[in-house]
Amino acid sequence: MRRNLYAALLILVLASFAVVVSAQEVTVEPTLPVEVTVEVTVQPTIPATTEPTAQVTSVATTEPTMEATEPVIPATEQPTMQATTEATPEMAVTAEMTTTPGDNNAFLRIADFAPDSGSVDAYLNDTRAVGRLTFPSVSEWIPVAPGKYSINVKASGDATSPAFTPVTVNAAANTWQTIAIVPAGAGLQAAVISEDYSELLPSTGGFTFFNALEGSAPINLVRGNVVYFAQLGFPAENTKSSASLPGDSGKFDISAVDPNDPSKVFASTNGLNLRENAYTLVALIGPASAPRLFTFVTDESAVEIARGLLPKPGKLMDALRANQNLTTFADALQTAGLADMLNGSAEYTIFAPANFALDGSQTLSTEDEANILKGYIVAGKYTKNEFVNAGTLTALNGTTLTITIENNNIVVNGQRVIDVNISATNGVIHMVNGRWDSGAPAQ
Repeated sequence: MRRNLYAALLILVLASFAVVVSAQEVTVEPTLPVEVTVEVTVQPTIPATTEPTAQVTSVATTEPTMEATEPVIPATEQPTMQATTEATPEMAVTAEMTTTPGDNNAFLRIADFAPDSGSVDAYLNDTRAVGRLTFPSVSEWIPVAPGKYSINVKASGDATSPAFTPVTVNAAANTWQTIAIVPAGAGLQAAVISEDYSELLPSTGGFTFFNALEGSAPINLVRGNVVYFAQLGFPAENTKSSASLPGDSGKFDISAVDPNDPSKVFASTNGLNLRENAYTLVALIGPASAPRLFTFVTDESAVEIARGLLPKPGKLMDALRANQNLTTFADALQTAGLADMLNGSAEYTIFAPANFALDGSQTLSTEDEANILKGYIVAGKYTKNEFVNAGTLTALNGTTLTITIENNNIVVNGQRVIDVNISATNGVIHMVNGRWDSGAPAQ
């Protein structure tokens, strides 16, 4: 229509001048936000005047809503024959389908283990659940109402070209399943990894292994010179490709080897840190010419957030207030002006007296009293095994915390530890049954 108009104008003014009209269109592509997700254990219940007993809190399940939510950060692959610490952020993956967190939900996430996948979007029941996933990475956990879900993958920005025939996943309540994108000749396929996300006891961590190396025969996963998972093949019909279970935490040498010739090592990692109070996924990935091990760690706090037991963003103050046995200490920290510090990005370990240990205590609000509270806080993150092995730690105000084992109990400065590894996204909390002298002078 614009061309007709210009033609009419041209005829009217042809005797005197000509008009040339040009137009340019600009397309702006949205910028994805970036945010690191990260850990937490089930919180105990403490009566007002007695010591705590364990209790699990559940939250009702709700139906999915199709709203945009925060992004997640995938992990960095781990090179062959090098020590692994933990996953580090690489590229944002946006989760767009979300359900209100609840303890009776099912939990799904998407992993890209196909070297030639490019950037892809994952769909649950025709609704985009994860956007711009790239090799190698893993999305955040998505809580969903129990039921059957059709999973499909398409090139990012192209909703019309599925990468493979959709797969159907039966998502039962309280199950955790990773849908892995893996090679299939010149194309892609999906494989379902069922992960054991049982509640973790002190000194343990979850461990899942998955064989995503195209063309490989079944392999053994060896941990510390012992076959830990046996005969795991590349995903195919009637082939077991993954295994998952909780086990002891610590640093281990692991390798993927040929069951018939253990000297044939596809890939290995020395000193892999299977973290206490966390779930570690290790995948053998390609290409076939250069196999390597990829590691992704999910802290317990991320699990507690997904289950609705820890409110976002899951910082230390959130974790203290979410535990009904630690609210008095949380109030004291707030009054003393320490909440902002504990809501930041720096990691801390808190030895928090239970409510009954603080009943009748004077309100803590002055600078000196804030300094006393710092006697229960240590810079850095120390899970149960780590602080026991350390023997001593130094609190923020200079107080020395001495850790001993007495009658099979962990004792810090004379006070018994009655719960451990209460996780937050920026640290960990251990509950103690009393107070100690932390009256170091203010710095």
